[in-house]
Amino acid sequence: MDFPSFKQQEELPQSASTLKLMFKTPFSTWEPQWSETEHEVLRDFGHAAMAAQMLEAALVQILLAGEYAGRISFNKNSDIETELFLSKRTFGQLIKELKRGGIDEQSAEMLKDALEARNFLMHHFFPWHSEDFITDVGRGKILRELQKIRFRIGRTQMVFEQIRKHIFKEVYGISSAELRKRYKTYLSKANQHKSQDKRRI
Repeated sequence: MDFPSFKQQEELPQSASTLKLMFKTPFSTWEPQWSETEHEVLRDFGHAAMAAQMLEAALVQILLAGEYAGRISFNKNSDIETELFLSKRTFGQLIKELKRGGIDEQSAEMLKDALEARNFLMHHFFPWHSEDFITDVGRGKILRELQKIRFRIGRTQMVFEQIRKHIFKEVYGISSAELRKRYKTYLSKANQHKSQDKRRI
């Protein structure tokens, strides 16, 4: 499968003055005692985390489409619906399901790289950069690394968004309307399941 080419963006994050306007809302997380670069780090971390979550959502949608078209099945109890089953899978487990479904090697390598970037971001990033975070120079280093991580995850997310659209339209014959319906069902059931889990605690 041919992939579009993506170039890493070299532009630095928005100016601090723009950030102040962006953060000052009724639900603001702007802390006056924090420096501008501290806010920039947290903002860019959030952007990278969002890209990772959007990528996971695309993988779930691709797998749902595959089952809908009869191209893949999952090793799960018959009384568990696929939406709930996939909502409990980790990023790595979703990739394994895609490999089992016959994903090509190039796509698998992109996902592996995005998974490594995502895992470092979510599990190790701030402990690894604890000393850098306390100085402006160190935070500049953090921002540059966050740019790279966001690129690694974001390029994969963009590619799999295109794959998702191609699968629905050309391979599985699932319309956008059907996708929206099934994904809304997935979100609703996943939220209900989470609420039930909280009540059990």
